[in-house]
Amino acid sequence: MSKKVLIFAAIALGFSASNLQAAQIPCSWIGPDNGLWGDPCNWDCGIVPDNNASQTFVVSITNAEVTLAENWTVDKLDCYGEVELNTWTDWAQLTLADTNGLTNHGDLSIEGKWHDDINGKITNTGSAELYLEDLEIAGDLFNPDGSIMGIKGKIDTDEGNFENSGLIQIAPGSEFYIEEYVHNNGQIKIYGGAFGSDDDLVNNPLGIVEGFGVFRASQLLQNKGTIYAEGGTLTIAWFEEATLLNSGVLGNTPGALLNIKSEEEVNNTGTIEVNAGGGITFDCNLVNEPNGVIQMYGGTLAATNIIQSANATFKGQGDITGNLTIESNSLIALTGPTNIFGDVNIPVDATLEISDGQTLITGHTTCDGTIRLIGGTVIFQGGCDCEDCTITHEAGTGRNHFDINEDGTVNFDDFAAYADNWLWQASWY
Repeated sequence: MSKKVLIFAAIALGFSASNLQAAQIPCSWIGPDNGLWGDPCNWDCGIVPDNNASQTFVVSITNAEVTLAENWTVDKLDCYGEVELNTWTDWAQLTLADTNGLTNHGDLSIEGKWHDDINGKITNTGSAELYLEDLEIAGDLFNPDGSIMGIKGKIDTDEGNFENSGLIQIAPGSEFYIEEYVHNNGQIKIYGGAFGSDDDLVNNPLGIVEGFGVFRASQLLQNKGTIYAEGGTLTIAWFEEATLLNSGVLGNTPGALLNIKSEEEVNNTGTIEVNAGGGITFDCNLVNEPNGVIQMYGGTLAATNIIQSANATFKGQGDITGNLTIESNSLIALTGPTNIFGDVNIPVDATLEISDGQTLITGHTTCDGTIRLIGGTVIFQGGCDCEDCTITHEAGTGRNHFDINEDGTVNFDDFAAYADNWLWQASWY
């Protein structure tokens, strides 16, 4: 074969390969509400958008209800205005081949039958609202600042990550689980539903999680923001070798309960706020690490063992359930009426301070350190090994009026001080 023939053959093959490259076709919905995706009359391009070897599609839908009764594949889908995507069959799937996937610019609802999949990335734009019901999603989810995502029924992602900076609302009885990591910089409100990740779940400093229901992770659950039980019981759970790290705020609104389930101890380097009418429970050990804060506002704090480290803060009033250890060079300052349901260990150089109220200790107290009573009292209901304990008394701000000499105790010395200062004495005495 001559060189000219080879050159012309190569050129011909090049033109043939070029012609095989799929052409991308823009296609917009013009059909009626509840129209079928598979009807070519519903599209301005005159054919049904469904990628093949010779053509691919970039689709837009504006203010319409569209029914998916079969499997369809397009490059991208953009939704504007009020759009509803729903299915008639159990296995209808929409696949987005382009990395940009499905983008919602308005108010989009996607309702499936649980087995109905969206294969590809889903992105909410800054002021959009996206409502998902009974779907399995194979791809990433993005909910930026200013956007809203509502969850109803059961929503799972398969091999997808979730980035949230907007608002997530999870309806009662609904479940929203992410297979990969979750980064929350926005607000997640749980109204009796469940939210979680099979990977790492990080609630960043701007992140807020509040409500009642379940919030869980299977790997690392790291709270740098705020998690608050509100309106009922919020259970934070993680499994197997998962770890909870709290450098943010864990708390409960009055009357609500934050329930933390773990197989490992929890190390607190952030803030734990325990409000009245409810509380925070750990079914494990709780270690209040240096710079950690536990603030009691009349609620119940419960854990198997509670360890107060040096340079940590633990103060307030309420009920403490569990064995309490105050490590050397550390302080727990209780004010007002407080009950401790468990044993108390106060080693050398550790201090339990009780101010302006009574603390009842139902378990056994072992004290080689200091119990400082500032207008307060302590009742050792379970007994006390206090032979090497230093117990001091000072007058508190809410001092008992019978404490005449202001030494923090009421006894016959106060009667002597009263007599010395106020009773009449004969001139011959």
